[in-house]
Amino acid sequence: MQVKLIYSPGEEELKLCLRAVWVTMGKTDEPKKRISSKLLRKLLIARHSPIRVLKFGFLIEGIPSNIATHLCRHVHAIPFVSSLRNDRQSRMNGDEAPRNTPVDMIFYVNAEELLTIANKRLCHKASKLTRDVVKMMCDCVVEKHPEFEGLFVPMCEYHGGVCHEIESCGKYKSINE
Repeated sequence: MQVKLIYSPGEEELKLCLRAVWVTMGKTDEPKKRISSKLLRKLLIARHSPIRVLKFGFLIEGIPSNIATHLCRHVHAIPFVSSLRNDRQSRMNGDEAPRNTPVDMIFYVNAEELLTIANKRLCHKASKLTRDVVKMMCDCVVEKHPEFEGLFVPMCEYHGGVCHEIESCGKYKSINE
């Protein structure tokens, strides 16, 4: 299984993010430069709406189809998954393909949803393979955009050491007990 970051925010999206911030403050002029790393980090930590213009695309090759399904459940992401339909491929009978049949996908997502996905899928109640894929995605983003460093954490850590899952993994006290 391999994860590659194939699209991430460039200068235009980073300018648009700053312009979105300015509009919320009543300023409509176009910025001449991109958002600063310091302000971007503050927006990411606060999860303010302008971070939704920052988009990421990942090519995930050889992901088990059942793990791809875990990612497809996130409704604010856009997944493109290779088909197992018999009329689209010839390597096997797609009707009889096991749950872990490798597929390829492009996963396209904005920054806010990526943070939410990390909260849910880095949880130790998530499948180990799902955690691994999401960790690889997060590592790719941090490498290119260090403003995200330390922000991709399980929900329990995001909530200061309190588990909100129905059944806790036991790392932190559950609010549902």
